[in-house]
Amino acid sequence: MTGEQPATSSPAPAAAGVPDRARGLARYTADLIPPGTVLVGLARSPYAHARVSSIDIQAALKIPGVLAALTPADFDDIALGHQGADEPVLTRVARYVGDGIVAVAASDQDALLRGIEALHIDYEILPHACSVDDALALDQPLHPAFLDNVARRFSAERGDWEAAQKRVSTWVEGTFQTQAVPHAYLEPRATLVRVYDDRLELVTGTHFPSVLAETYGEIVAGWGARLEVVTPDIGGSFGAKWEHPTHLVCLAFAHRLRRDVAMVLPRRDDMISGRTRVAMRIQMRIGATDDGELIAKETMIWADNGAYTGHGPSVTLAAAIRMDNLYRFSALNAQAQLIYTNNVPSECFRGFGSPQSAFAQEQLIDELAEQLRIDPIELRRRNAVQPGDTTLHGWQVGSCGFNDCLDAIKDRIQTHRRENPMATSDRYRFGYGIAGATHAISNRGYDHRFDRDMMSLAVEPNGVLRIESGEVEIGCGTVDLFAGIVADHLELDRERIRLVLGDTATVPHGLGCFASRTAFFGGRAALDASRRFAQLCGRLAIDIGLPADTAIASVIEAAVTANRTMELRVTGSYEPDHVTVPDESGYGNISPAYTYATHGCCVRVDTATGLTTVVCYWAAHDTGQVLNPQRARGQVVGGVVQGLGFALAETTLVDDRGHMQNPGYLDDRVATFADAVPIECIFTPTFEKEGPRGAKTIAEPPIIPVAACVANAIYDATGARQWRLPMTPEWVWRSLCAKGVLAPDRTAD
Repeated sequence: MTGEQPATSSPAPAAAGVPDRARGLARYTADLIPPGTVLVGLARSPYAHARVSSIDIQAALKIPGVLAALTPADFDDIALGHQGADEPVLTRVARYVGDGIVAVAASDQDALLRGIEALHIDYEILPHACSVDDALALDQPLHPAFLDNVARRFSAERGDWEAAQKRVSTWVEGTFQTQAVPHAYLEPRATLVRVYDDRLELVTGTHFPSVLAETYGEIVAGWGARLEVVTPDIGGSFGAKWEHPTHLVCLAFAHRLRRDVAMVLPRRDDMISGRTRVAMRIQMRIGATDDGELIAKETMIWADNGAYTGHGPSVTLAAAIRMDNLYRFSALNAQAQLIYTNNVPSECFRGFGSPQSAFAQEQLIDELAEQLRIDPIELRRRNAVQPGDTTLHGWQVGSCGFNDCLDAIKDRIQTHRRENPMATSDRYRFGYGIAGATHAISNRGYDHRFDRDMMSLAVEPNGVLRIESGEVEIGCGTVDLFAGIVADHLELDRERIRLVLGDTATVPHGLGCFASRTAFFGGRAALDASRRFAQLCGRLAIDIGLPADTAIASVIEAAVTANRTMELRVTGSYEPDHVTVPDESGYGNISPAYTYATHGCCVRVDTATGLTTVVCYWAAHDTGQVLNPQRARGQVVGGVVQGLGFALAETTLVDDRGHMQNPGYLDDRVATFADAVPIECIFTPTFEKEGPRGAKTIAEPPIIPVAACVANAIYDATGARQWRLPMTPEWVWRSLCAKGVLAPDRTAD
């Protein structure tokens, strides 16, 4: 395509639902790249920290097929970062191995690779730090504005700390380490930019197309162009696919060359330059009275931001305070630092910091239960938040089924113990573990302007009802949920409904698919739009001589016959009125509702090798009324299996020079079907008045308690507390050595 194309693009494609994805009918970004599209690639830094002293692109430009090259000078004064603009599009100072230095555009893949190889880039190697401790000790800032390499500090103090400490009779404490892990989505980052005269159409998988259009639109406007964002089907994300330098590189080439351009990252490039879960060191202590009242909790967090700031500030603050809201503490003290290192930039990842803090908190709750000689479930019941509570962090609890979740897991564990007596031996030990979790739905602090969802319904000339939304299908069943709500409310055939999601040229603004908000906010907007559409159909029916109560389908047929379908268009919305923008310490009612969960599991630990096998798993969730039981179970099973990978195997291995040692799924031990375990999903019967038809959400919570649950089961089996993730056979074995728990044929050497 060239600038001579028509000024308008083809109609937005319908988003694929789960059945279409399962049948291979989904169309991802790479599937939309036509032959002849200009291909783009990057020359990346081989050093963890280095200043680019010179760049020579002339040899590359002489390669047949190489069309252009871009350097950092082409993006002066442009920096990315939704919560801290600190990432150059192309950089003069490389801050991690894989940082983009020069971009090349070519007519074919061979020319592209040869062009990148022909670039001449000189570096001045600088001191680097691949751990938070090294970064804090480094005598050179990684970013000039942050001399101590601390990107952000957080502090939250609630209640009367001095008075609370005096009431504590028993303290438990520990230091826990969680790891960085890649998001392990199947579809690598891919970008296609189509050129329509002065309009650039960015086609890419992203969580927030409307916000992306706002962010990049200002930049593109400075080039004298306009921007729209189209979100095709997305092959997984889990929190990774937001703004990214590759988008602007492709936009710049498309604008300069007046041709369509595309960039699909090879898996290795995607992993070394993608994003990871925020690694954390968490120092925590919890105090209680002799009768099991949780009184005080103190938390210190050192979080690895990596080279640049994505959503690191929000993730770190969430890790510092969110899990506090599960119990009725009297006083809380949380301190956190988000620290720049020369590692891959971090990003939000399913659970948004809560899996890290749950790993620490829920183990210490069990530790307290043991010291106080109270059943772990009973200790949690005594202190669980209740409907109507306002937590110390300002959360206003509406519906809350946490106690019901605890009871369900207690029943499953007792039944399993009774019906499946385990043959414990010197080598094989069996144990049971539990862990609780809570999660917010959206976050009023994400965009200080509003926390709103909008949906439009419009009838096409052929009588098909089109649903338009700025949200996207990230893999949670959004297409089927929206279509189901509208079809049920309007009593329409699902086959006569078409969804268009994330096409900023045609759909209303949407904040995006994140923080488990889509079903809740989008569902409420769908109901509002459906009610408005029904009222509009009633008025149109009377106008064309039909009874006011004529079925919606019949009104649409009459509108088609009368050529009046353009009159059938409405926009509905939902914006909660009782949420607040939190202050800098995170205080405030950030969500219209909150979810709760309790997980339980049975594990077998091989004391000779440290191998932990999950025998059985139970996941009880308060997600309000379940709108689609099959989809809800799928989210829970997927979250648990993903959590088991985080708990037992997954990590990014980085050597002392900052090079990732496992940039691929043959070496990054991601959980697969072979690692799946028997999982029972339990949904407690609560009704959330704020939610669509009483529903809450289920996307992120299933991963939050998994690592803590397994760790508590390992302790129950062996008496060895787990202080770090992942709990690989080696590390579990080492913890057994430290406790003297070994099979007779193994020694600590």
